[in-house]
Amino acid sequence: MDRQEHIHTICAGEQIEAAYTAALRDLQEITRIYVFADNELYVNSSRDEERTKAHKTAVREAVNGVKALAASLKIPASLVYIDPPASGSVAAAVQKIRSGYPGARYTFDLSGGSKDLSLALFQISLWLEGDAYYAFAGPREAEPSGKLAVPKIPLRDIAANPNYTRILTVLSNTPGKQEPAPRILSRSYIFTQLESFYVPVRTKGVKTNASPTKTDAVTGKRAVIPVLSQGTFSNFLNVMLAADLIREVPGPTDNRKEKYYQITPGGELAVQLAGSLK
Repeated sequence: MDRQEHIHTICAGEQIEAAYTAALRDLQEITRIYVFADNELYVNSSRDEERTKAHKTAVREAVNGVKALAASLKIPASLVYIDPPASGSVAAAVQKIRSGYPGARYTFDLSGGSKDLSLALFQISLWLEGDAYYAFAGPREAEPSGKLAVPKIPLRDIAANPNYTRILTVLSNTPGKQEPAPRILSRSYIFTQLESFYVPVRTKGVKTNASPTKTDAVTGKRAVIPVLSQGTFSNFLNVMLAADLIREVPGPTDNRKEKYYQITPGGELAVQLAGSLK
């Protein structure tokens, strides 16, 4: 079976060499590069100020650096000129690329380029369900890019299912502790953490057990506890994986029978915002 094409689009800017290097590290399956540049960057004018001339030169050199690096790795790289308004030009350019590579995966780095160009590519990324990356400038003005947390499931649907928010909360942090990075937890551990808090979304066909210790305050009988099945739990995880709220990651051991999960930036944002809809 042929390898799926992975097309990575970069907005032309002075720091795109660093952005491209980071992309190669994090997205090792990239097969083609397209650098989208505002057409005016390649048009010289006698009215340009010295600062503008220096900027245009720096961007062109950065683009050449990306193309040279791509060539050394035998990854085809193309420069696409974008005329204003960017929204129409970008859509036409991407459609032309898609016609040549149907079924390709798309990722976008929005760190360089004008606001119009970055916004136009971000809009396209939503329609193509492609991951978008952006490097927020730091003290060195060249911070590593991070994937933008774009929702793939309505927030109201996440908030409406308390099992989703419970799983996200468990993955997000340890109560009372501050952790520098998202936790990596096993499937079995997450299951046990959800089991006691499981709330059936369906009203019919839910298996229950009588609690050996808890009593119903109204009837005085043993409380009825809903049973979380492995199948239902798997459905929760599959929905959250598809929505990019969590990701499956390698575990700390070589036990291939156990799966491990980590919350994504989108999941972190979802668990923060879901409480406002309750």
